[in-house]
Amino acid sequence: MNRTALGLLLAVGALATGLAVWQLAEPPPPPPTDLRADYRLEGFEMTALRADGSEGFTVRGPLLERDMEARITTLAEPRFGFPGSSAGQRWDARSATARVGPDNSEVQLHGDVEILGPPGVSGRPVRFSTDHLTVWTESGQARTDAAVTITQGRSILRATGLEVDMQAQTYELLADVDATFYPDPARRAARR
Repeated sequence: MNRTALGLLLAVGALATGLAVWQLAEPPPPPPTDLRADYRLEGFEMTALRADGSEGFTVRGPLLERDMEARITTLAEPRFGFPGSSAGQRWDARSATARVGPDNSEVQLHGDVEILGPPGVSGRPVRFSTDHLTVWTESGQARTDAAVTITQGRSILRATGLEVDMQAQTYELLADVDATFYPDPARRAARR
């Protein structure tokens, strides 16, 4: 075989080897997805309105991020105020994180959730502690299926699951209820 044919044969072999390696190579990874929010606010305070224009809730906190495509707002360490049944009444809530739905009608609180209701008939506010809670701002309803502790004065209720009507200032424990009631020293002294 002459040199030209041998060179041509080696060139074709090298080209075929290169094409085979190129075909067997893994495709490059896709470019990273941009997971950043459309906008973010630091040290914010805002008021969200209901469909009828009344206040749905106020919230303040160190960080708010809005994803316009998913229409979800994510909050870090939020402090919420939900309106009560009459002017000046507030349900104050806090949690580690929260997500607010597309039209501000659903608020999901997550991690170390605490809610302090307005004073009830006894004049004492009621405090709810749980791991997660969903609040529907249009109806003033809240619900969790997690373990919950309720304190009012010195009395303590523990249960699994809770439904709250913020307008009527009532709540219902759903399962596994355990209660410890302590007498009110002020009422006892008043009876004497």
